[in-house]
Amino acid sequence: ASEAFRRQSVTSERWLTLLEVQPSDLPTFLAERRADGYTIAALEQAANSVSLQRFAFPRKCVLLLGNEQNGVPAHLFELLDVCLEIPMLGVTRSLNAHVSGAMAVWQYTQQHALGGGGVASRSTGGGC
Repeated sequence: ASEAFRRQSVTSERWLTLLEVQPSDLPTFLAERRADGYTIAALEQAANSVSLQRFAFPRKCVLLLGNEQNGVPAHLFELLDVCLEIPMLGVTRSLNAHVSGAMAVWQYTQQHALGGGGVASRSTGGGC
C-alpha cells in the first residue's frame, strides 16, 4: 500500500483487511471478488438504493466508496450488486466519503463482529 493509504488508514490495516485498489484496476478487482463469492456494495444515492440501516451485510462484502465530488463512476454501476445510501435530512445531500465509509463499516461491525445490530430487513439488492 502507498504511504498515503497507510496514513489514512491510521493503523487499521494492522487489524482489518484493507486493500488499496487503483481506479483503473477497479473493474477487474470487483469482477474477481464477485467470482470469489463477495457481494459488491457501493455507497451511492441511486434510484434503487437501499437504506444503510436496513441492509443486512453479507459476511463476504466489498464496500466501494466514490470520490468526494462525483461519487461512484457510472461505468462501475453494472458491477454492483447493491447501492446503499445514508438517509439525509434537510438540505445536505451527502456526507464526506470517509464519514460515510466509517458509518458503513460500523454497520457491518455491529452485524458481524458484535453479534447483531437490529437489522430490520435483508435485501439482496438488484443493482442500482
